[in-house]
Amino acid sequence: MDQPSGKLIAFRADRMGGRLIALLNTMRFARSYGLPFVVHWRDSDGLGDGTELFSEDFVRDHFIDKPTYQQMRDAATAHGSVISSTSTDAFLDFLRDGRHILFDPPFDVLKMPFEAEDEVKATFREVVDSLPLNPVLQRHLDDLRARLRDGTRTVSYHIRRGDLTSDMRAMNRAWPNKFVPDEFFETHIRANLEGSGTRTVLFSDNKNVLDRYTRMFPGLLTFADVADTSALTEVQRDALELFAMSLSDLIVAPPSSAFSSTAKTIGGCEFRDVESEISPAERLAALDVLAARMKDQPEFFANEGEIGQYMVYVCNHLVETGRRAEFIQIARAHVEGGLNIAFVHALLFREMFNEGQFQEICDLRPVVDRGFVLFQRSFAQIALYHGLALLMLGQRPEGLRQIASAFWHEPIEGEINTLSGLLRKQGDFDDTNFWITDPVVEPLFPNRTVVDITRRFYTGAISAGVLQFDGMVPASRVAVWEWPDFTRSDHRNKERLFGHFRTILKILARRSWAPDTQPHFDSFTGMIALREGNLEQAEGLILSSIAARPDMALFHKRLAELRHEQGRHDEAMAALDHAISLAPHVSMFRALKGLFQFRAGDAGAAAETLCSLMDEGRLHFPSVFFLASDAARKAGRVEDAIRMLQSGLDLSPMQWRRQCDLAEMKAETGDAEGAMRILDWALQWASDHPPLVLLQTDLLIASGQADRARQVLEAAIRRHPDKQQYQRRQRKLEKA
Repeated sequence: MDQPSGKLIAFRADRMGGRLIALLNTMRFARSYGLPFVVHWRDSDGLGDGTELFSEDFVRDHFIDKPTYQQMRDAATAHGSVISSTSTDAFLDFLRDGRHILFDPPFDVLKMPFEAEDEVKATFREVVDSLPLNPVLQRHLDDLRARLRDGTRTVSYHIRRGDLTSDMRAMNRAWPNKFVPDEFFETHIRANLEGSGTRTVLFSDNKNVLDRYTRMFPGLLTFADVADTSALTEVQRDALELFAMSLSDLIVAPPSSAFSSTAKTIGGCEFRDVESEISPAERLAALDVLAARMKDQPEFFANEGEIGQYMVYVCNHLVETGRRAEFIQIARAHVEGGLNIAFVHALLFREMFNEGQFQEICDLRPVVDRGFVLFQRSFAQIALYHGLALLMLGQRPEGLRQIASAFWHEPIEGEINTLSGLLRKQGDFDDTNFWITDPVVEPLFPNRTVVDITRRFYTGAISAGVLQFDGMVPASRVAVWEWPDFTRSDHRNKERLFGHFRTILKILARRSWAPDTQPHFDSFTGMIALREGNLEQAEGLILSSIAARPDMALFHKRLAELRHEQGRHDEAMAALDHAISLAPHVSMFRALKGLFQFRAGDAGAAAETLCSLMDEGRLHFPSVFFLASDAARKAGRVEDAIRMLQSGLDLSPMQWRRQCDLAEMKAETGDAEGAMRILDWALQWASDHPPLVLLQTDLLIASGQADRARQVLEAAIRRHPDKQQYQRRQRKLEKA
């Protein structure tokens, strides 16, 4: 068999621990199989360009820039699809025909089933020991190794805080496996702090934590007590701290911190999860104290990011001990007092729904919307429970609108996918207001968890007669494959990256079906081939299915997509028009027609198709509103563009590019005040996006507010010192 031409790619969008373990795993595979590898080390997380950590030669020979990485990623398979390979040839097959493998594991040493564990561990050890570090970092590591390998037992505690409570995006997600309450660590240290024969070191990325614990436990050391890092950069200090932890005999840490987990993997030391190390009674007592502090002593916590992470534990504890109403009271007081953490909103709405507080949810939604819900999954959950509350109150149209928004944001999320399936089965969602797919094919992909999800989340709604359940729910992920152009992100390329489409294609191609269903499965298989990029296979299957069943509108829609992909616009439009003539009630066929018209450069026709479709009021997918706005704007119908865009943003406000578009159009039509309101709101959470900041400074300067423009730029530079656009604009403003 010929030598594979692909490469291994190491990349993880994470901080030190996650990035390092991804790199080491990639290098292990490269060494085991004699394969080339590259590294994308993005500098947007404050970790530099790699030269502070690694030798110049290593960075020069293996590191790639963002455009190169993106190009290679598009021709790559994720390691999750590779790791189950049953032989060397099966593994190398993923690297043929110019394809690559992307490695981004957050934990542990990866091993394929046919590999010998001892050999893998030995090779991984060789990779760690020969890692080409920056010479300055290497000297410090050698000194540290000599100091800590002095025969004294070393126990390390790792308390993770940092970006989980300070970085805006990180703090808007819940991290219960990384953020563990201080009360748990206090309990464990108090019971296990060993005597003078043991060196006990506390590692933390938060100075307040270090100060507090060393006051409580005078015998406790910190990293500053075991290493002099004054000559190192911040990035090098972080790396040396990880290596220092790896030299421990025992690490006590949260269960899923990549930093401490990587230290354990590199060092091969014993690892204990702090939460599992304390007794159930101690845990309950600690959580009772935490809940009381959250209710009566909010000043006890460092910031709202810390309150948010602790709130997960408070919620689980109070709900599990039968005190849901108490959690709702605590969380609602914080939210109404200004706490703006995405997952706290979602937790609160869920528990309010479970408590039967339907009108209270509707009353609280404007309070939530005045802030921002930065994490997309949390926004989808808020829309979901708001929609369910509206259904319970008999406000069905608005309830379905909210649930459609939830589905668009997270279409394969368990409870959202199941609810959309329940609503499709009972006719609330149909071909006029939802994504159409083939009901003959859908049962091939059952949602196996639907019964458990339904019992867990929707028993009350079923008892109230709002939902019906007979055991069968359509699998809405099939609809996502059908309509990738209208999903929130490009699911088509994502599924190709992870190898899903190729796997499905292989399974379908081996099957034979009954004569009456054969055309349905041929057409569906052809669509999957199209999504995978195999146009030749797609053509044969799609055309044969149409020949067998020319009356099936969906088959013609798939033919239209194929012709569009082939650049045969007239034939694509003809096929799509035929689909519409066979099923004029299917709204998404008309949305697809508008998309094809817009891509072909006929903005006027696209705007007419899309605006008239959305004005009928049946479809509520933000992507179609956004497309209608784009077409209307390009066609010179600015008022329609604003109207369509505002409707889409009402359902999906956290789209910064779209908020920027709306502000631009408001300014163009003379509504500078309205544009500024949009920018002021969006820049609470999107100041890392230059178009928003620069547009705001343009409008401020134009209105004679140069001083405020300077203030905006100064604040943006403080928060994002790596954004050269802000500094260039500041220099330009100073010269004016």
